[in-house]
Amino acid sequence: MRNIDLIREVTAAAAGRWPGVLAMTGITVPRSPRQHSECPACGGTDRFRFDDGGRGSHICNQCGAGDGLDLVAKVNDCDTTEAARLVADALGIDYRAAETDSEAASQRRAQAATERQQREQERQRQAAADEAARRANFARHYQTLAEQAQPGESEYLITKGLNGFTFPMLSDGRLLLALANLSGTVTAAQTITAAGAKKLVAGSEKRGAYHAVNAPEAPQSIVIAEGLATALTAHLIRPDALAVAAVDAGNLLPVAEAMRQQHPQAKIIIAADNDHQQGGSETGVSNTGKEAAEKAALSVAGWVSIPPTDHKADWNDHHQQNGLEAATAAFNDSLYQPQGESMTDEQSGAEDGNNTARDPASHTKVKLRKPGGVDSDKDPLKPRTESRSDGVFWITPKVDNESGKIINNESWLCSPLEVIGIGRDDKDQFLIIKWFPAGASASTTQAIPLADIGEREGWRVLKAGGVNITTKPAMRATLADWLQRSGSRELWRVAQATGWQCGAYIMPDGEIIGSPDMPVLFNGRSSAAAGYTCKGTAAEWRDSVARLAGGNWSMMTGIGAALAAPLIGLAGADGFGLHFYEQSSAGKTTTANAAASLYGNPDLLRLTWYGTALGLANEAAAHNDALMPLDEVGQGADPRSVAQSAYALFNGVGKLQGAKEGGNRDLKRWRTVAISTGEMDLETFIASTGQKIKAGQLVRLLNIPLSKAAEFHEHRNGKQHADALKDAFMRHHGAAGRAWVKWLADHQQQAVDAVREAESRWRSLIPADYGEQVHRVAARFAILEAALILGGVVTGWDAQTCRDAVQHSYNAWVREFGTGNKEHQQIIAQAEAFLNAHGLSRYAPFPYDPAALPIRDLAGYRTKGGHEHDPITFYTFPAAFEGEIARGFNAKQFAEVLKSAGMLTPPSSDRGYQRKSPRIDGRQYRVYVLNYLPDEESQPEE
Repeated sequence: MRNIDLIREVTAAAAGRWPGVLAMTGITVPRSPRQHSECPACGGTDRFRFDDGGRGSHICNQCGAGDGLDLVAKVNDCDTTEAARLVADALGIDYRAAETDSEAASQRRAQAATERQQREQERQRQAAADEAARRANFARHYQTLAEQAQPGESEYLITKGLNGFTFPMLSDGRLLLALANLSGTVTAAQTITAAGAKKLVAGSEKRGAYHAVNAPEAPQSIVIAEGLATALTAHLIRPDALAVAAVDAGNLLPVAEAMRQQHPQAKIIIAADNDHQQGGSETGVSNTGKEAAEKAALSVAGWVSIPPTDHKADWNDHHQQNGLEAATAAFNDSLYQPQGESMTDEQSGAEDGNNTARDPASHTKVKLRKPGGVDSDKDPLKPRTESRSDGVFWITPKVDNESGKIINNESWLCSPLEVIGIGRDDKDQFLIIKWFPAGASASTTQAIPLADIGEREGWRVLKAGGVNITTKPAMRATLADWLQRSGSRELWRVAQATGWQCGAYIMPDGEIIGSPDMPVLFNGRSSAAAGYTCKGTAAEWRDSVARLAGGNWSMMTGIGAALAAPLIGLAGADGFGLHFYEQSSAGKTTTANAAASLYGNPDLLRLTWYGTALGLANEAAAHNDALMPLDEVGQGADPRSVAQSAYALFNGVGKLQGAKEGGNRDLKRWRTVAISTGEMDLETFIASTGQKIKAGQLVRLLNIPLSKAAEFHEHRNGKQHADALKDAFMRHHGAAGRAWVKWLADHQQQAVDAVREAESRWRSLIPADYGEQVHRVAARFAILEAALILGGVVTGWDAQTCRDAVQHSYNAWVREFGTGNKEHQQIIAQAEAFLNAHGLSRYAPFPYDPAALPIRDLAGYRTKGGHEHDPITFYTFPAAFEGEIARGFNAKQFAEVLKSAGMLTPPSSDRGYQRKSPRIDGRQYRVYVLNYLPDEESQPEE
């Protein structure tokens, strides 16, 4: 065939199909027109646009424009003729067989293509007609049988030891079993005679259809069996699970995939039939039930349970022979999870390599199939991907014409990596990938969103983590396919927050402490993750840091806050913070560092107030159930940001933000305990810019005057003691906190009981007439007390010393905050401040002559009793009261507080808060009547 004819034929055959044709040649283009992306030819970022238009039209700002054939030529660095041959190979066009009569060959091919198209259209039409007829035939047969059936028990099930189960029964004793798909539509049905003969109703579409023998609302586990009797037996063994019958072994895989689609978080168990044959693999006879169950389990990251017998049996047989209790124990003991992993040529012959797994039911080794069900050693000439110690390679074998040997041509894809599982969070799916970055001493394990595999975002994450990846677009597509099909299918939980997850604890650096219910991976990030290091042992920390801090109340309270951080998650308590304040050189930083040293290097763990409220909220999400050490308030911190953060940090919910794709992003949630320091209390610091702190902020971040160290132990003075403590926590940090979290993981109920006991004790300690906010804060000190007493396992402190430290810090706090309602105090103070400032300047004396004494911004009128010490009555206009005096508060709540304090006189009906003023120029006004004697020194002279 002439080159020009080949190009014309290829161009005509590919017209209107270029996206798919390019994909067959290994070239990925954007899915939607005019979407900018990386150029598959030159790699230019955001330079390439694929307009298609039926011709594969494209444009790149760097390497130019052209049609689909031009793009193939640029990507493969070849001329147009060679590009046409590559496309012809992809389309199945034989351009080699017609070298002489090109025109006739072209006509024959066109005619053959037309005939193939017509035959395919006829086949599709006939298939659609046959499918419609089949469905109508089934609907007719099933409807007839269903109308004849009456509820009853089956002799077949009774002989299987399954009494008490009612099903539709036909007059001849057959059981009618309906099989439905995921939408609930009955697409197939089976009849079972009393003797156990089974037959599908004519026209049944069995694939993916199943019969559920029970219907739990939110099943945590699902058991799939072949037949009805086995499914009912599985229901008796696992009554809380959803039990379904798939009818036969061939339908296990489709039903398992349907169950995974409907219940993505559930544990799926295949209750396999043991189709054991005498001689087994030695005679070449396969165990069909076991193999089908393992194939289904592999596809959904599920489990297999097979009767531990040396003869053919299912779980109903095992139940009848051994009883329910023994069958239940055997079912649970025989559970195993097949692991499908890719094999290299070197591994394929190893007895205990990645291609085998031990079956606990039969104590034999099971050969595990590669994804796709094909082992690489069965077709040595088939192209394949190999993962080796020196990287991942695309192998394209060919036979040498001269020697007849197979030559493996290798194309490098990336540096060594391994897919070790699949992950899920509350929203997305992930691949769990592990690799060793160049020069690193430890491996990296990361969850890559499945949606990013093969996309720029996914490659960027891998490359940023130290994985070297081919720059060739076609090879990248091969690598992306291999990543999605290779490795283990073990299910992981991908956590976006630290703290208690799946029964274990995630540190902010991703370390897992305890034994999680399933593999867990932290996919978040903290700016202080590098600080969570270990130096020394927990015993050394106790004998140095904890010993020197003992007897010093503020230091012990700070360490109590660090101990409380993981405890609040177990107890379900709210997060809170401690703000220690005092003048410089009082030991604030030493106190905070001693507490932070529980979990790592204090200098690296310390976060800063200098930032935005959103930034601190993101850090709080990365410190869920963990300690947040914050540096000194005042060092570059913005009082407005501190005011916002003091409220939001312990509110536990992030900012509501919209998503690019529509709707809103998932809300971030957290619980954290913070330690902050400063030379002034928060209220004073925030008020320095004219802002007013809210009471809610002061019960979340507690202002505690720092108590200087008084117990120096073997040191002469506070300076030597502080230096020794600093030396101690720099040499010993991180281990004690991990030991504490491990203890909590192993004693969770004991920890919760201790918190409840401490809360009860503190409730009895606080007088009933103290304000509600004081009672709320008392619950925080109860957590601190429980944490310190339980934390004796790492600190060595006795319970009474711990209680004394917490009581001392509580007394210091309450002296600053007061015992009443802080918000009520703020309301009264705000009203008094207004009247002190404007009581004589903006309120007209009654009676009043405007001409003699003009008053700007009149707020109301005032009258004075006859005695010097009588209060002044201020008849305040509603606009002044609600817009100025009560600014920042709810006006009704503000008035109610003043009424309770005796500063506001309500109407005689005691309904509402406004009453009529005395007559002024013949008129009466609706006013708020306030009673107060302003400070003399605050008033201007009249």
